[in-house]
Amino acid sequence: MLHRKNGKRLGMTVAEFGLVLPAVMVLLLGTMEMGNMFHSWLTVQKAAQEAVRIAATGEGADDGTRMIRIENKALERMEPLHGTKTVTVSSWPRGQASDTGSQGSAGSPCEIVEVRASCTYTPLISLMEPILPDDITLSSADRKLNEPWRPCDS
Repeated sequence: MLHRKNGKRLGMTVAEFGLVLPAVMVLLLGTMEMGNMFHSWLTVQKAAQEAVRIAATGEGADDGTRMIRIENKALERMEPLHGTKTVTVSSWPRGQASDTGSQGSAGSPCEIVEVRASCTYTPLISLMEPILPDDITLSSADRKLNEPWRPCDS
């Protein structure tokens, strides 16, 4: 037990501690939540990167399982995350990557393919839910040029 000659000083210290503790806790929990959110976003980013690698190689093009393999790779990578996960695949003819791509297609050899992965973020610390927005979507996309697994269309 702390003994002080002046009881007023101990009471003032306890009062100051009571005022500062909530602010320190919010900062500490907020830092932990932002770290978790950043980790989740990196996981989504890595999911898009790994899935576009599968897409660019043409793996599964011969047996018709290419789109399933691409989506499964991204979803497999995002499995540890909570929330709704989506994977969108688009393609464009070579040199024409505009906003209006062919959605739902991984493209032919020598075309550009994009995989967009997203996940709704659920806070790790429930005390942070009132502070954070209701709907946080973490999203990432990656594009690659499909390899020529068969002769390219000219």
